[in-house]
Amino acid sequence: MNRQQILEYYSRDDIISAIIKNTKEREVAGAFADGSYDQRPNIIQFPNDIVQMVRKGVTSFHYSVEHWSNPMQLARERYEELRTGFDFVIDIDSKLGIEEAGIAAEMICSLLRNYGIKNYGIKFSGRRGFHICLPWGSFPKEIDYKPLAKLYPKAPRILAGFIREKISESLMKELIKRKGAKQLIDILEEPPESLDPFYFVEVEKDWGSRHMFRAPYSLNEKTWLASLPINESQLKNFSTELARPEKVKTGAEFFKSKENEAETLLIEALDWNALQEKELPKKEKKRINWEKRVPEEFFPPCMKLILAGLPDGRKRSIFTITNFLRMMNWSWPEIEEKVMECNKKNTQELPRNIVLGQLRWNQSNQMNPANCDTELFYKGIGICKPDETCKGRKMIKNPINYPFRKMRVKKRYRGFSCGICNKEFKNMRSLNAHKSRTHGQ
Repeated sequence: MNRQQILEYYSRDDIISAIIKNTKEREVAGAFADGSYDQRPNIIQFPNDIVQMVRKGVTSFHYSVEHWSNPMQLARERYEELRTGFDFVIDIDSKLGIEEAGIAAEMICSLLRNYGIKNYGIKFSGRRGFHICLPWGSFPKEIDYKPLAKLYPKAPRILAGFIREKISESLMKELIKRKGAKQLIDILEEPPESLDPFYFVEVEKDWGSRHMFRAPYSLNEKTWLASLPINESQLKNFSTELARPEKVKTGAEFFKSKENEAETLLIEALDWNALQEKELPKKEKKRINWEKRVPEEFFPPCMKLILAGLPDGRKRSIFTITNFLRMMNWSWPEIEEKVMECNKKNTQELPRNIVLGQLRWNQSNQMNPANCDTELFYKGIGICKPDETCKGRKMIKNPINYPFRKMRVKKRYRGFSCGICNKEFKNMRSLNAHKSRTHGQ
Protein backbone atom coordinates (compact mmCIF):
# COMPACT_ATOMS: atom_id res chain seq x y z
CA MET A 1 0.00 0.00 0.00
CA ASN A 2 1.17 3.52 -0.66
CA ARG A 3 0.90 6.35 1.86
CA GLN A 4 -2.28 7.75 0.32
CA GLN A 5 -4.05 4.38 0.53
CA ILE A 6 -2.96 3.96 4.14
CA LEU A 7 -4.23 7.44 4.98
CA GLU A 8 -7.55 6.76 3.27
CA TYR A 9 -8.01 3.56 5.28
CA TYR A 10 -7.29 5.20 8.64
CA SER A 11 -9.43 8.21 7.71
CA ARG A 12 -12.57 6.08 7.56
CA ASP A 13 -14.96 7.12 10.34
CA ASP A 14 -15.75 3.50 11.27
CA ILE A 15 -12.04 2.57 11.52
CA ILE A 16 -11.24 5.65 13.62
CA SER A 17 -14.16 4.90 15.96
CA ALA A 18 -13.16 1.23 16.29
CA ILE A 19 -9.52 2.05 17.15
CA ILE A 20 -10.25 4.90 19.54
CA LYS A 21 -13.05 3.00 21.32
CA ASN A 22 -10.63 0.99 23.47
CA THR A 23 -7.73 3.40 24.00
CA LYS A 24 -8.79 4.64 27.43
CA GLU A 25 -6.16 3.97 30.12
CA ARG A 26 -3.81 2.37 27.58
CA GLU A 27 -0.52 3.29 26.08
CA VAL A 28 -0.95 3.39 22.28
CA ALA A 29 2.24 3.10 20.23
CA GLY A 30 2.43 3.97 16.56
CA ALA A 31 4.80 1.97 14.35
CA PHE A 32 6.34 2.95 11.01
CA ALA A 33 6.65 0.73 7.94
CA ASP A 34 10.32 -0.03 8.71
CA GLY A 35 9.33 -1.48 12.11
CA SER A 36 10.52 1.39 14.31
CA TYR A 37 8.19 3.07 16.81
CA ASP A 38 6.97 6.64 17.05
CA GLN A 39 7.51 8.53 20.32
CA ARG A 40 6.69 6.65 23.52
CA PRO A 41 4.82 6.77 25.79
CA ASN A 42 1.86 8.01 23.77
CA ILE A 43 -1.93 7.98 23.93
CA ILE A 44 -4.82 8.55 21.55
CA GLN A 45 -7.65 10.73 22.80
CA PHE A 46 -9.27 12.29 19.76
CA PRO A 47 -10.16 11.05 16.25
CA ASN A 48 -7.77 13.50 14.66
CA ASP A 49 -4.85 12.00 16.65
CA ILE A 50 -5.00 8.90 14.45
CA VAL A 51 -4.99 10.85 11.18
CA GLN A 52 -2.14 13.09 12.33
CA MET A 53 0.01 10.09 13.30
CA VAL A 54 -0.63 8.46 9.91
CA ARG A 55 0.35 11.70 8.17
CA LYS A 56 3.68 11.45 10.04
CA GLY A 57 4.22 7.99 8.55
CA VAL A 58 2.67 5.69 11.18
CA THR A 59 1.31 2.54 9.55
CA SER A 60 0.03 0.53 12.51
CA PHE A 61 -1.20 1.03 16.07
CA HIS A 62 -0.36 -1.12 19.10
CA TYR A 63 -2.12 -1.23 22.48
CA SER A 64 -0.54 -2.03 25.82
CA VAL A 65 -2.16 -5.01 27.55
CA GLU A 66 -1.59 -3.10 30.76
CA HIS A 67 -4.09 -0.48 31.93
CA TRP A 68 -2.58 2.68 33.41
CA SER A 69 -3.96 5.47 35.59
CA ASN A 70 -1.90 7.92 33.51
CA PRO A 71 -0.07 6.38 30.52
CA MET A 72 1.82 9.59 29.70
CA GLN A 73 3.63 9.44 33.06
CA LEU A 74 5.08 6.00 32.36
CA ALA A 75 8.63 5.52 33.58
CA ARG A 76 10.31 2.35 34.79
CA GLU A 77 10.23 3.29 38.45
CA ARG A 78 6.49 4.10 38.28
CA TYR A 79 5.07 0.95 36.64
CA GLU A 80 3.75 -0.57 39.87
CA GLU A 81 2.27 2.74 40.96
CA LEU A 82 0.48 3.46 37.66
CA ARG A 83 -0.69 -0.04 36.64
CA THR A 84 -4.42 -0.55 37.31
CA GLY A 85 -4.94 -3.85 35.50
CA PHE A 86 -4.17 -5.89 32.40
CA ASP A 87 -5.85 -7.80 29.58
CA PHE A 88 -4.81 -11.35 28.78
CA VAL A 89 -4.20 -11.64 25.03
CA ILE A 90 -3.20 -15.04 23.62
CA ASP A 91 -1.10 -14.75 20.47
CA ILE A 92 -1.31 -17.73 18.08
CA ASP A 93 1.27 -17.75 15.26
CA SER A 94 1.41 -20.63 12.77
CA LYS A 95 4.30 -21.62 10.53
CA LEU A 96 1.99 -24.08 8.75
CA GLY A 97 -0.82 -21.80 7.70
CA ILE A 98 -3.90 -19.97 8.87
CA GLU A 99 -5.93 -23.20 8.98
CA GLU A 100 -3.65 -24.73 11.64
CA ALA A 101 -3.71 -21.46 13.61
CA GLY A 102 -7.50 -21.74 13.55
CA ILE A 103 -7.32 -25.27 14.96
CA ALA A 104 -5.28 -24.04 17.95
CA ALA A 105 -7.67 -21.11 18.42
CA GLU A 106 -10.69 -23.44 18.43
CA MET A 107 -9.03 -25.65 21.06
CA ILE A 108 -8.36 -22.64 23.28
CA CYS A 109 -11.95 -21.40 22.89
CA SER A 110 -13.22 -24.86 23.83
CA LEU A 111 -10.96 -24.84 26.91
CA LEU A 112 -12.27 -21.42 27.96
CA ARG A 113 -15.87 -22.64 27.65
CA ASN A 114 -15.00 -25.63 29.83
CA TYR A 115 -14.14 -23.11 32.56
CA GLY A 116 -17.48 -21.36 32.14
CA ILE A 117 -16.11 -18.49 30.05
CA LYS A 118 -18.47 -17.47 27.26
CA ASN A 119 -17.25 -13.93 26.65
CA TYR A 120 -13.90 -13.60 24.89
CA GLY A 121 -12.71 -11.78 21.80
CA ILE A 122 -11.07 -13.24 18.70
CA LYS A 123 -9.27 -11.46 15.89
CA PHE A 124 -7.10 -12.29 12.92
CA SER A 125 -3.57 -11.05 13.64
CA GLY A 126 -3.11 -9.62 10.15
CA ARG A 127 -0.59 -12.22 9.06
CA ARG A 128 -0.60 -15.91 10.01
CA GLY A 129 -2.49 -16.33 13.23
CA PHE A 130 -5.12 -15.14 15.67
CA HIS A 131 -5.39 -13.27 18.97
CA ILE A 132 -7.80 -14.34 21.71
CA CYS A 133 -8.60 -11.82 24.45
CA LEU A 134 -9.80 -12.13 28.04
CA PRO A 135 -10.17 -8.46 29.11
CA TRP A 136 -9.39 -7.17 32.57
CA GLY A 137 -13.09 -7.20 33.43
CA SER A 138 -13.09 -11.02 33.21
CA PHE A 139 -10.78 -11.37 36.21
CA PRO A 140 -11.26 -10.85 39.96
CA LYS A 141 -9.51 -7.74 41.19
CA GLU A 142 -8.00 -9.59 44.15
CA ILE A 143 -6.55 -13.06 44.52
CA ASP A 144 -5.58 -14.43 47.95
CA TYR A 145 -6.35 -10.97 49.37
CA LYS A 146 -3.77 -9.34 47.09
CA PRO A 147 -4.48 -6.97 44.18
CA LEU A 148 -4.29 -8.99 40.94
CA ALA A 149 -2.74 -5.99 39.17
CA LYS A 150 0.34 -6.52 41.36
CA LEU A 151 0.78 -10.02 39.92
CA TYR A 152 1.82 -8.67 36.54
CA PRO A 153 3.57 -10.14 34.54
CA LYS A 154 3.54 -13.34 36.61
CA ALA A 155 -0.21 -14.01 36.31
CA PRO A 156 -0.45 -13.80 32.48
CA ARG A 157 2.72 -15.89 32.15
CA ILE A 158 1.17 -18.59 34.33
CA LEU A 159 -2.11 -18.45 32.40
CA ALA A 160 -0.23 -18.82 29.10
CA GLY A 161 1.75 -21.81 30.41
CA PHE A 162 -1.39 -23.45 31.76
CA ILE A 163 -3.25 -23.10 28.46
CA ARG A 164 -0.27 -24.44 26.49
CA GLU A 165 -0.11 -27.44 28.81
CA LYS A 166 -3.83 -28.14 28.45
CA ILE A 167 -3.93 -28.13 24.62
CA SER A 168 -0.45 -29.49 23.84
CA GLU A 169 -1.28 -33.17 23.41
CA SER A 170 -4.51 -32.63 21.46
CA LEU A 171 -2.89 -30.06 19.19
CA MET A 172 0.05 -32.36 18.38
CA LYS A 173 -2.31 -35.23 17.53
CA GLU A 174 -4.37 -33.01 15.25
CA LEU A 175 -1.31 -31.64 13.44
CA ILE A 176 0.04 -35.15 12.84
CA LYS A 177 -3.38 -36.26 11.64
CA ARG A 178 -3.50 -33.44 9.10
CA LYS A 179 0.14 -33.19 8.01
CA GLY A 180 1.85 -36.42 9.02
CA ALA A 181 4.93 -36.60 11.26
CA LYS A 182 7.39 -36.76 8.33
CA GLN A 183 6.05 -33.59 6.73
CA LEU A 184 6.16 -31.79 10.05
CA ILE A 185 9.80 -32.80 10.66
CA ASP A 186 10.73 -31.69 7.11
CA ILE A 187 9.56 -28.19 8.02
CA LEU A 188 12.20 -27.94 10.75
CA GLU A 189 15.83 -27.10 10.01
CA GLU A 190 16.93 -30.21 11.92
CA PRO A 191 15.05 -33.15 13.46
CA PRO A 192 14.09 -32.43 17.11
CA GLU A 193 14.49 -34.84 20.03
CA SER A 194 10.69 -35.02 20.21
CA LEU A 195 7.80 -33.43 18.37
CA ASP A 196 6.33 -30.37 20.05
CA PRO A 197 3.20 -28.74 18.57
CA PHE A 198 4.53 -25.30 19.45
CA TYR A 199 7.40 -25.69 16.95
CA PHE A 200 4.71 -25.35 14.29
CA VAL A 201 1.88 -23.38 15.87
CA GLU A 202 3.20 -21.12 18.61
CA VAL A 203 0.79 -20.21 21.38
CA GLU A 204 1.60 -17.26 23.64
CA LYS A 205 5.07 -17.66 25.14
CA ASP A 206 7.68 -15.45 26.83
CA TRP A 207 5.22 -12.77 27.93
CA GLY A 208 7.36 -9.66 28.30
CA SER A 209 7.38 -7.35 31.29
CA ARG A 210 5.99 -4.70 28.90
CA HIS A 211 3.56 -6.28 26.44
CA MET A 212 2.00 -4.66 23.36
CA PHE A 213 -0.31 -6.14 20.72
CA ARG A 214 -1.65 -4.96 17.38
CA ALA A 215 -4.84 -2.94 17.85
CA PRO A 216 -8.07 -4.25 16.31
CA TYR A 217 -8.44 -2.97 12.73
CA SER A 218 -4.80 -1.86 12.60
CA LEU A 219 -2.89 -2.82 9.44
CA ASN A 220 -0.03 -5.35 9.38
CA GLU A 221 2.94 -3.98 7.42
CA LYS A 222 4.07 -7.42 6.24
CA THR A 223 0.78 -8.23 4.49
CA TRP A 224 -1.19 -4.95 4.46
CA LEU A 225 -4.10 -6.89 5.89
CA ALA A 226 -6.11 -5.62 8.84
CA SER A 227 -6.06 -7.20 12.29
CA LEU A 228 -9.73 -8.05 12.04
CA PRO A 229 -12.04 -9.01 14.95
CA ILE A 230 -14.20 -12.00 13.99
CA ASN A 231 -16.86 -14.29 15.43
CA GLU A 232 -15.86 -17.76 16.62
CA SER A 233 -17.93 -19.35 13.86
CA GLN A 234 -15.54 -17.80 11.31
CA LEU A 235 -12.44 -19.59 12.69
CA LYS A 236 -12.98 -22.87 10.86
CA ASN A 237 -12.98 -21.46 7.33
CA PHE A 238 -11.47 -18.02 7.82
CA SER A 239 -10.44 -16.27 4.61
CA THR A 240 -7.80 -13.56 4.74
CA GLU A 241 -9.72 -11.83 1.93
CA LEU A 242 -12.01 -10.48 4.65
CA ALA A 243 -9.06 -8.54 6.06
CA ARG A 244 -8.20 -6.70 2.86
CA PRO A 245 -8.49 -2.97 3.71
CA GLU A 246 -11.13 -2.26 1.08
CA LYS A 247 -13.28 -5.15 2.36
CA VAL A 248 -12.95 -4.59 6.11
CA LYS A 249 -16.22 -4.24 7.97
CA THR A 250 -16.31 -3.07 11.57
CA GLY A 251 -18.77 -4.30 14.16
CA ALA A 252 -17.28 -7.44 15.73
CA GLU A 253 -16.10 -6.75 19.30
CA PHE A 254 -12.68 -7.88 20.53
CA PHE A 255 -12.93 -6.76 24.17
CA LYS A 256 -15.88 -8.82 25.43
CA SER A 257 -16.10 -9.72 29.11
CA LYS A 258 -18.36 -10.59 32.00
CA GLU A 259 -17.31 -9.69 35.54
CA ASN A 260 -15.15 -12.36 37.21
CA GLU A 261 -15.99 -14.92 34.50
CA ALA A 262 -12.34 -16.06 34.29
CA GLU A 263 -11.88 -16.47 38.07
CA THR A 264 -12.02 -20.28 38.02
CA LEU A 265 -9.52 -20.46 35.15
CA LEU A 266 -7.12 -18.14 36.97
CA ILE A 267 -7.32 -20.02 40.28
CA GLU A 268 -6.75 -23.39 38.64
CA ALA A 269 -3.80 -22.00 36.65
CA LEU A 270 -2.22 -20.61 39.83
CA ASP A 271 -2.72 -23.96 41.60
CA TRP A 272 -1.18 -25.77 38.63
CA ASN A 273 1.83 -23.47 38.71
CA ALA A 274 2.29 -23.95 42.47
CA LEU A 275 2.32 -27.70 41.92
CA GLN A 276 4.88 -27.37 39.12
CA GLU A 277 7.18 -25.35 41.36
CA LYS A 278 6.75 -27.82 44.23
CA GLU A 279 7.78 -30.73 42.01
CA LEU A 280 10.91 -29.04 40.67
CA PRO A 281 14.16 -30.76 41.71
CA LYS A 282 15.88 -29.04 44.63
CA LYS A 283 18.81 -27.95 42.49
CA GLU A 284 16.44 -26.09 40.17
CA LYS A 285 14.70 -24.38 43.08
CA LYS A 286 17.97 -22.67 43.92
CA ARG A 287 18.02 -20.80 40.62
CA ILE A 288 17.54 -17.07 41.03
CA ASN A 289 14.29 -15.80 39.52
CA TRP A 290 15.22 -12.28 38.49
CA GLU A 291 12.01 -10.44 37.58
CA LYS A 292 13.73 -7.08 37.29
CA ARG A 293 15.87 -5.75 34.46
CA VAL A 294 19.36 -7.26 34.69
CA PRO A 295 22.00 -4.48 34.47
CA GLU A 296 25.02 -4.66 32.16
CA GLU A 297 27.45 -5.15 35.04
CA PHE A 298 26.25 -8.79 35.24
CA PHE A 299 26.65 -9.51 31.49
CA PRO A 300 29.13 -12.19 30.30
CA PRO A 301 32.30 -11.16 28.42
CA CYS A 302 30.87 -12.20 25.03
CA MET A 303 27.87 -9.89 25.36
CA LYS A 304 30.04 -7.00 26.53
CA LEU A 305 32.24 -7.50 23.45
CA ILE A 306 29.19 -7.38 21.16
CA LEU A 307 28.03 -4.17 22.83
CA ALA A 308 31.51 -2.67 22.35
CA GLY A 309 31.34 -3.18 18.56
CA LEU A 310 32.66 -5.91 16.26
CA PRO A 311 34.66 -6.23 13.05
CA ASP A 312 32.98 -9.53 12.10
CA GLY A 313 29.77 -11.50 12.74
CA ARG A 314 27.64 -8.37 12.99
CA LYS A 315 24.35 -9.86 11.73
CA ARG A 316 24.70 -12.98 13.86
CA SER A 317 25.43 -10.83 16.87
CA ILE A 318 22.18 -8.87 16.43
CA PHE A 319 20.31 -12.15 16.91
CA THR A 320 22.47 -13.01 19.94
CA ILE A 321 22.33 -9.68 21.78
CA THR A 322 18.63 -9.06 21.02
CA ASN A 323 17.50 -12.36 22.49
CA PHE A 324 19.97 -12.09 25.37
CA LEU A 325 18.63 -8.65 26.36
CA ARG A 326 15.05 -9.94 26.10
CA MET A 327 15.91 -12.74 28.53
CA MET A 328 17.40 -10.11 30.83
CA ASN A 329 13.96 -8.44 31.02
CA TRP A 330 14.94 -5.38 29.00
CA SER A 331 11.96 -3.63 27.42
CA TRP A 332 11.70 -3.70 23.63
CA PRO A 333 12.43 0.06 23.22
CA GLU A 334 15.56 -0.41 25.38
CA ILE A 335 16.65 -3.37 23.23
CA GLU A 336 16.20 -1.40 20.01
CA GLU A 337 18.13 1.56 21.39
CA LYS A 338 21.01 -0.62 22.64
CA VAL A 339 21.28 -2.61 19.37
CA MET A 340 21.36 0.61 17.33
CA GLU A 341 23.99 1.99 19.68
CA CYS A 342 26.29 -1.05 19.41
CA ASN A 343 25.87 -1.10 15.59
CA LYS A 344 27.40 2.39 15.51
CA LYS A 345 30.42 0.98 17.39
CA ASN A 346 31.02 -1.77 14.80
CA THR A 347 34.11 -1.43 12.61
CA GLN A 348 31.67 -0.98 9.74
CA GLU A 349 28.03 -0.14 10.50
CA LEU A 350 25.29 -2.34 9.10
CA PRO A 351 22.65 -0.41 7.11
CA ARG A 352 19.77 0.75 9.31
CA ASN A 353 17.16 -1.18 7.30
CA ILE A 354 19.05 -4.47 7.85
CA VAL A 355 19.29 -3.86 11.61
CA LEU A 356 15.59 -3.00 11.82
CA GLY A 357 14.69 -6.07 9.77
CA GLN A 358 16.70 -8.29 12.11
CA LEU A 359 15.06 -6.65 15.15
CA ARG A 360 11.55 -7.17 13.79
CA TRP A 361 12.28 -10.79 12.97
CA ASN A 362 13.68 -11.42 16.45
CA GLN A 363 10.68 -9.69 18.03
CA SER A 364 8.23 -12.08 16.37
CA ASN A 365 10.48 -15.18 16.52
CA GLN A 366 11.72 -15.10 20.09
CA MET A 367 14.45 -17.63 20.84
CA ASN A 368 17.27 -18.13 23.30
CA PRO A 369 20.79 -17.13 22.28
CA ALA A 370 22.87 -20.01 20.88
CA ASN A 371 24.73 -22.18 23.41
CA CYS A 372 28.32 -21.26 24.21
CA ASP A 373 29.75 -24.21 22.26
CA THR A 374 28.18 -22.95 19.02
CA GLU A 375 31.33 -21.97 17.15
CA LEU A 376 29.54 -19.82 14.56
CA PHE A 377 28.23 -17.33 17.12
CA TYR A 378 31.11 -17.03 19.59
CA LYS A 379 34.55 -18.54 18.94
CA GLY A 380 34.15 -18.09 15.20
CA ILE A 381 33.97 -14.31 15.55
CA GLY A 382 36.43 -14.02 18.43
CA ILE A 383 34.11 -13.09 21.30
CA CYS A 384 34.36 -16.25 23.43
CA LYS A 385 36.62 -14.97 26.22
CA PRO A 386 35.57 -16.99 29.30
CA ASP A 387 36.34 -15.50 32.70
CA GLU A 388 36.27 -17.14 36.15
CA THR A 389 32.48 -16.93 36.34
CA CYS A 390 32.13 -18.65 32.95
CA LYS A 391 34.31 -21.54 34.09
CA GLY A 392 33.32 -21.84 37.75
CA ARG A 393 32.85 -25.30 39.19
CA LYS A 394 30.75 -26.13 36.14
CA MET A 395 31.15 -24.51 32.73
CA ILE A 396 28.29 -22.22 31.74
CA LYS A 397 26.47 -23.66 28.72
CA ASN A 398 24.52 -20.57 27.60
CA PRO A 399 25.21 -16.84 28.11
CA ILE A 400 21.80 -16.33 29.76
CA ASN A 401 22.98 -18.43 32.73
CA TYR A 402 25.99 -16.18 33.40
CA PRO A 403 24.15 -13.25 35.10
CA PHE A 404 22.30 -15.56 37.48
CA ARG A 405 25.56 -17.19 38.60
CA LYS A 406 27.18 -13.76 38.87
CA MET A 407 24.31 -12.38 40.94
CA ARG A 408 24.34 -15.43 43.19
CA VAL A 409 28.07 -14.99 43.82
CA LYS A 410 27.70 -11.29 44.46
CA LYS A 411 24.87 -11.91 46.90
CA ARG A 412 26.81 -14.65 48.69
CA TYR A 413 29.99 -12.60 49.10
CA ARG A 414 28.53 -9.12 49.39
CA GLY A 415 30.83 -6.81 51.37
CA PHE A 416 34.06 -8.80 50.78
CA SER A 417 35.14 -7.48 47.40
CA CYS A 418 38.58 -6.10 46.61
CA GLY A 419 38.22 -2.47 45.61
CA ILE A 420 41.27 -2.70 43.33
CA CYS A 421 40.67 -5.86 41.26
CA ASN A 422 37.03 -6.69 42.22
CA LYS A 423 37.95 -10.21 43.27
CA GLU A 424 35.48 -11.72 45.78
CA PHE A 425 36.34 -13.34 49.15
CA LYS A 426 34.41 -15.36 51.70
CA ASN A 427 35.54 -13.31 54.68
CA MET A 428 37.40 -10.14 55.62
CA ARG A 429 40.46 -12.06 56.75
CA SER A 430 40.94 -13.55 53.27
CA LEU A 431 40.38 -10.14 51.70
CA ASN A 432 43.03 -8.48 53.89
CA ALA A 433 45.51 -11.27 53.14
CA HIS A 434 44.87 -10.82 49.42
CA LYS A 435 45.40 -7.04 49.60
CA SER A 436 48.64 -7.51 51.48
CA ARG A 437 50.00 -10.24 49.21
CA THR A 438 48.80 -8.93 45.85
CA HIS A 439 48.57 -5.15 46.20
CA GLY A 440 51.11 -4.49 48.98
CA GLN A 441 48.54 -2.96 51.33
